[in-house]
Amino acid sequence: MFVSQLRLVNFRSYVDARVAFGSGLNVVVGANATGKTNLLEGAWFALRGGSPRTRREEKLLRWGQRFSRVEVELGDHAAGPQAVEIGYAPGQGKRLRWNGAEVASLEELRGRSQVFIFVPESLLLVKGSPARRRAHLDSFASSLDLPYAAAVRTFQTVLRQRNAQLFAVKQGASERALEPWDTQFAKAAVELGRRRSELVAELSALYLEIGARLAPGEQRFALSLKSQLTALEFNAEALCDELRTRREGEVSRGLSLFGPHRDDLLFLEVGSPIGERDLKLYGSQGEQRAAILALLLAEQRLAATRTGEQGVLFLDDVMSELDDARRRLLVRLLKSASQAIITTTNRQYFTEEELADAVVVELPLNEVDGE
Repeated sequence: MFVSQLRLVNFRSYVDARVAFGSGLNVVVGANATGKTNLLEGAWFALRGGSPRTRREEKLLRWGQRFSRVEVELGDHAAGPQAVEIGYAPGQGKRLRWNGAEVASLEELRGRSQVFIFVPESLLLVKGSPARRRAHLDSFASSLDLPYAAAVRTFQTVLRQRNAQLFAVKQGASERALEPWDTQFAKAAVELGRRRSELVAELSALYLEIGARLAPGEQRFALSLKSQLTALEFNAEALCDELRTRREGEVSRGLSLFGPHRDDLLFLEVGSPIGERDLKLYGSQGEQRAAILALLLAEQRLAATRTGEQGVLFLDDVMSELDDARRRLLVRLLKSASQAIITTTNRQYFTEEELADAVVVELPLNEVDGE
């Protein structure tokens, strides 16, 4: 599968722009403020129904406009060419269409294709909070696996309900009312925790291989899931016992303090003379960038194994903080992808041979003012 055509109407800086891509490597070249990031964000918005950069979707509209629309044509799909369209207007929500038919939900939309993106905000996967890393894992897994998506929904519902009951007990309600919620919470927590642990174990093996191929010399990257449930061997009865011992502290806070909602995904450098190193604390900007790229490539590989379809990579300005050795290693990896669309301000980050084998798109694009 690959994105063959993209049209952006009133999206960010674009009035009405169209661009064609090919399979394999695509290089989008343009100066700053010519719309490189907006181009990738628009394609992602159509295929995922959300932005990787903001939750305030009104920001996606071109200044002064009342609606935006993005159209994507997918080529080389098992079912033939596919046309995807998303329209958005503040106060009216989003309209999603796939080959002209309404798409009922974001979950359904995200299950129909596999796409992966790196934008500047993606560095927060390493630098940011554990909640961001959990959300990334769960979003990726939910697009592949409906039972995983159901486990996420169930746990989030039970967590909210148990927190409400903890707060009620803090306000004077009987502690006995917590027992059934502890049981439900433990069951849902173990189900999600086990699935998340299995997912990270699958990703870790791929990540070690791909990270090694992205790291010059002897440097090696690794993933590790830090979970409170590991010590309990993901056992619901053991979790219920643990909750009882922690009850006083949880009631005093009115919050559940133990479970998969406290998990964290660690990006590590391993095998160095100084031992294991947490890239969040000690990694350079280039190392953090390479670590996230390795994760996206590992996710792409795992998704291809599960679905039989290799997804699309959208990579915004990933070359700027990589050294030349890592740039060459990355391009070599991207050449084996079904499609990678990579933006840059500097075509010198690529060799002439690499550009000769790629589709090169120059920005700014020619646009039509209006429909």
